[in-house]
Amino acid sequence: MATRSTGFQITARDLEVLTAFDAVPLTADQLLTFSYTFDQPFSQLRLVQRRLQILSRASLVQNFPYAVASNGRSPHYYKLTRSGYRMLHGFDAVLPKRRYFERIADNHHFHTRKLAEFLVTLAARCQREGIRLEHLARENTVAIQTESMTLYPDAVFRLRLPNGRSFNFVVELDNGTERVRSKKDAESIERKIRGYDAHQSTFDVFNPNRYVVLFVTTRSRQRLTHMLTTARMLMQNPQRRVFLGVCLDEFLADRRPITKSLFHDVAGRACPLVAFESDKQSVPTFVTPTVVPC
Repeated sequence: MATRSTGFQITARDLEVLTAFDAVPLTADQLLTFSYTFDQPFSQLRLVQRRLQILSRASLVQNFPYAVASNGRSPHYYKLTRSGYRMLHGFDAVLPKRRYFERIADNHHFHTRKLAEFLVTLAARCQREGIRLEHLARENTVAIQTESMTLYPDAVFRLRLPNGRSFNFVVELDNGTERVRSKKDAESIERKIRGYDAHQSTFDVFNPNRYVVLFVTTRSRQRLTHMLTTARMLMQNPQRRVFLGVCLDEFLADRRPITKSLFHDVAGRACPLVAFESDKQSVPTFVTPTVVPC
């Protein structure tokens, strides 16, 4: 397939690159790691950078600098252009809202980078353990509706095991900017807990639409414990597995964060994200999200 502007040949791997940027803005280093899930991964960072230059000249991707320097430099993150979005979704596709293509506000940079780190590590570790990462939906494009509120997770994804069983999750990345307990704050952790718990309570234990909410915090283990303890206090049925939590640094540092007992439930018990021989009643199998314009 050749682009209309430059005539260069777009490859199957290019489409995988565009798909990755459609899910989350990534730096070149992050894309190198994420490419381990591709049919043809990149072998070196310079090859990633070279291909991104070609895609940029073809007006399929664009890049912006992060406001906060890392390792003495300010890395750039990549997003799709309108042409890149149409290349991926079809030239007749309805475009997302303008902010999808614009630079990210400086006060959201830390959140975006940390979310990308979690998702990139998740993808790479899944590939290593033979688990498929499916249906990765970008931030604020899935709406979970309850009677009193609408929740927009930071990410939604499905994990499929080699035996065919699947597990669905929504992600709430916590940077410590929201109060844990507050009935007045519109963006408190308590509000999210009440909303997700109310939504999950509409499903019985065998309903295929169930999912698990992952609280991933960039802060301390103490804050994570506070969040999970609060969830236990607020849940209609604390025996149901609705919430799991993990500290981002611990997740990034572990070589087997998917199947190792790295996460914690509301009772403080350590457990894996998925287990090959887990109880079918304890973890969801499928979620049908409502996709909304971003």
